[in-house]
Amino acid sequence: MSEEEKRAALELFKNSDVAFQTEHNVSPANANSDVKLSEPVLEFLDSEGLDAAELLRTPSVVPPPVDDSKPLTHYFISSSHNTYLLSGQLMGKSSAASYTHVLMRHGRCVEIDVWPSTEGLIVTHGHTFSKSVPFVDVCRAIGAQVGPNDWPVLVSLECHVGIARQGELVRIMKEEWGQKLVDTEIEGVSEDGVSPRELRGRIVLMVEYYPPDGKDDSSSSSEEEEEDVQNGPRIVKEDEAGKHDHGKISPELAALGLYCRSMKPKSGWQLETFLDPKNILINVSESTLSSLLPHSLTDLIAHAYQNLRRIFPRGTRIQSTNPNALKYWRTGSHVVSLNWQTYDLGMQFNEGMFAGTPGWVLKPDDFRNGGSKRRIIRGSLKGVSGVIPTSDARGEKWDAYLKVKLFPANGGKNESWESKHLKVKDEKEGGTNIWWDEEFEWYFEEDGLTFLRITIKEDVFGKDDEVAVFCTRVLYLQEGWRFIRMMNMKGKHNGTLLAKFEVVDV
Repeated sequence: MSEEEKRAALELFKNSDVAFQTEHNVSPANANSDVKLSEPVLEFLDSEGLDAAELLRTPSVVPPPVDDSKPLTHYFISSSHNTYLLSGQLMGKSSAASYTHVLMRHGRCVEIDVWPSTEGLIVTHGHTFSKSVPFVDVCRAIGAQVGPNDWPVLVSLECHVGIARQGELVRIMKEEWGQKLVDTEIEGVSEDGVSPRELRGRIVLMVEYYPPDGKDDSSSSSEEEEEDVQNGPRIVKEDEAGKHDHGKISPELAALGLYCRSMKPKSGWQLETFLDPKNILINVSESTLSSLLPHSLTDLIAHAYQNLRRIFPRGTRIQSTNPNALKYWRTGSHVVSLNWQTYDLGMQFNEGMFAGTPGWVLKPDDFRNGGSKRRIIRGSLKGVSGVIPTSDARGEKWDAYLKVKLFPANGGKNESWESKHLKVKDEKEGGTNIWWDEEFEWYFEEDGLTFLRITIKEDVFGKDDEVAVFCTRVLYLQEGWRFIRMMNMKGKHNGTLLAKFEVVDV
């Protein structure tokens, strides 16, 4: 894809629900936003001998480099669910540009729901009012975003196409992806398994696998069976397209699932070893995995070093909300598929994990070994400049406070801290400036997957409104005074918080 096409894609998504700006905390010099700082913030910086302009260009979050030589099972992977959708899954629009956007933001696992239709193979959320997009356009968009040295892209193929047309499916992928598509085994792979390094610049396909004589008693990755109400090209019924009964994958298509044979397993799978065939990927819903917690946690973590695992949202999430990604990473699950249209807690964790990374992050050593370290985190939160409250409070007085939450190792207590509540006045032209000048300190167990979440909230009758949020992995926090770009509930920059953190071993 040319630079001009990339700019066009970015412009398309600039104001959409999937265009998050969390990278501003990783690369603030590229934010290109005129940040106006409040007088109390500027006076404090002057008293500390700090230059505001320099501090605005200094990252508050810095992920470490990622080693690409480990087996695939040693990584977490930034993943998208229903990638084709621009908005809600029941009536949302679909676009191949969604794949461009997700991959440009280093999403490294995307999903394709492919169906036969009266106008050829299409990608859509079946049995809903959502609009479709041609399968070939989606493949072309994915291929254009995979460069020679890029970290590998996993494509989760949810195939609703009968065997009679699967040859067409294979042909389109091979034509559009060419040598980028992994269709033969990689030579010289160690016994530990293939690594991202050996798959750089390649597309790895997840293809459904059904054990011989095995009974597929699980649902599709959407967990839905509804009346067909498709708009646009009409989905062809199974008996019109060569019946696909979710167990009928042609040898030609199955051959492309070399490193990701996607299997929906029977109960007890977490205690099994899958050696024949190799490279089984366990594909289960959040509900299925949650039913195994906490009693099977140790088994799940160990199993995830043998086989890849993908978690998809339960089918009842019709508003495109997300599961708690951190909960499933803590089970060792590599791919937690999220609806990028919704910047809720699950997606905030995802951005906190992957912003500033290549979309692949190594599992921490302490997590793998089942250990943790006793640590202390200290935070000093001074004030925020230019935060815009909810629409009801624009230009009015409102009651603002900070809430900080720590998500430590499995078994550790989630710590929560709240600042004093301040009555503040919003200025329609510049937002609200607030000065708290407060500190917190916690002891916690660190397994490498501890996250910190800061929210600016409005005290209202009933449930308080979340106005702005910052979420990151504690490992990435930079010490000393930093400006934190807060995000509104759609992931757009909303206010700049002056803060200082220190994390030390006990």
